[in-house]
Amino acid sequence: MFRNIPLQAFGTKPVVRLRDIEAVVHNYRQFQLVANKTNSLCAATVKGELHGLQMKDACPKLFEEGCRHFFVSELVEGVQLRSILPQKEVHIYTLGGLLAGEEAPFQDYHLTPCLNNLEQLIRWNAYCQIHGTSDAVIHFDTGMNRLRLLDDEVSRLAENFETLTSHLNVVLYMSHFYDIKGKDHTNCHQQLKKMEHYTKQLPKRPISFSATDSTILLDNEKTNFQMIRPGIGLVGGGPNAETLISSESKHAIEIYTKISQIKMIPSGQSVGYKSSYKTKRDTKIALAHIGYKDGYLRHLSGADKAFMAIGTYKVPILGKISFCCTTLDITDVPDKVLEEYGYVEVVGPNVDLRALADIGGCYEIMAALGRPNYKISDYTMKEFKERFENPTDKNEKIASPVPLTLQSMSQN
Repeated sequence: MFRNIPLQAFGTKPVVRLRDIEAVVHNYRQFQLVANKTNSLCAATVKGELHGLQMKDACPKLFEEGCRHFFVSELVEGVQLRSILPQKEVHIYTLGGLLAGEEAPFQDYHLTPCLNNLEQLIRWNAYCQIHGTSDAVIHFDTGMNRLRLLDDEVSRLAENFETLTSHLNVVLYMSHFYDIKGKDHTNCHQQLKKMEHYTKQLPKRPISFSATDSTILLDNEKTNFQMIRPGIGLVGGGPNAETLISSESKHAIEIYTKISQIKMIPSGQSVGYKSSYKTKRDTKIALAHIGYKDGYLRHLSGADKAFMAIGTYKVPILGKISFCCTTLDITDVPDKVLEEYGYVEVVGPNVDLRALADIGGCYEIMAALGRPNYKISDYTMKEFKERFENPTDKNEKIASPVPLTLQSMSQN
């Protein structure tokens, strides 16, 4: 399937982004089924505006679906989410911890910091001693050596737990798998052993370890604990292009961009900066109006890596991705298809988000393409369908895409 994007949908902008909130809810249900296997809570990690799907649209729907626990990156996201979900039964956790001077707004907005070192814990406890007891999550380092309490801090916490947490309600212990995507999960099992070592020293609390990848790749009985917290899986991502939370998993974002130029170049010609690619045949190229400025990352450059789609035809990237455009090889696309469409699919039914993520080894592509951008016409899928696929005004005429041919482009 190749989605028809009317010219009116672009408006004055060269890129259209469609956010499928119903797909997010559908994917959350798949994780709920995983959580139900072990009688665990199913939270939602919505940091980075849920990888571009936008909290204002997604989180109320997740709440309606029964989600009451949400993880964000930092205070500013927590404040934003609290304005969206003011309900008392909604618990909002900030993974970035408690930075200096943030104590008051954490209490004011009823946010729970995931405390990443002993200094944060001591500071939060001291503040709460004066202003009232508040919740806290303690985040343990089990091998990544990033944010989280280290061995010596855990030992000190174990020796002085009642004193150090005298005015805190510690609601959860948590950690995070750091080496999950491959087939060798030795490091994951070492992390679980370390977590067990830590928690044996401390008063019993619920534990959260599992996120999207681990619920798919590891034994749920051993890793779900009391809470799972899926993130990228909510938007249709997974460990890799082949592995899904469910065969029913759905992509939640589609991106399309206009073609600004088509032309023929002979064999042996350079394409892009630094002559990074030379044509091996007479080649018909198209310039897609999206570049690294817009979040289409430069590491996707190269004909053997990423591609876009016109109709159901894959069109490889030639040369380096530029600031605001990307060169595509459309030689094998029939003229009839080129005449029908004046745009390409960047991410969608024919360009698998997971495959793009595999190229870069992470889902940076989602954070990049999902952020606000003045040159993108942004719609939820529901809005798009109501306006352009099933308009209420039956007399409204939707403009078709401008057909592109070599002749028409040469006149510009």
